Amino acid sequence: MRIREHDLPGVGKRVSFENRDGITTVMIVHHSGKREIYFVEDEDDDEALFSTIFTSDEAKELGARLLGIHDEPVDEESFERFRLLRKKMLVDWIKVKKGSPMDTRSVEEAQTSIPEGVSIVGIMRDKDILPKPEDDFIIQAGDTLLVVGKKDIIGRFEEVCKAKG
Repeated sequence: MRIREHDLPGVGKRVSFENRDGITTVMIVHHSGKREIYFVEDEDDDEALFSTIFTSDEAKELGARLLGIHDEPVDEESFERFRLLRKKMLVDWIKVKKGSPMDTRSVEEAQTSIPEGVSIVGIMRDKDILPKPEDDFIIQAGDTLLVVGKKDIIGRFEEVCKAKG
């Protein structure tokens, strides 16, 4: 699969890829966080087979589901507890800046040095997404980490990813 990404000045980014059935998925990521998703047979054709719009939170939830974070079947009681927990939890993408203490650390080292209550569940490097990275995978500046954690703690972790070491 080849992913193509283009800047859209004043709007955000355009990301597209073609699946094995020849259907192209085009996503417009607005600076506001809104995502527009289009499915087309020909990327140069303006006529979409289907389209939809996600808020930033909806897109993050969909991304988490695509990564398989919620694959365990649950009973009704567990699901209700999950809904309550979700109000206190957050799924977010955090960019690792150059000079951050996270740069050149393994996932295992990063997990032991970040605030308790935050877990790294995926890593995007360049245009590749690695779900559930192995403990020995080395994080690099420029990587974007998919993290799950308590809302109040994720903000602190994001500061660590930006800070100079």
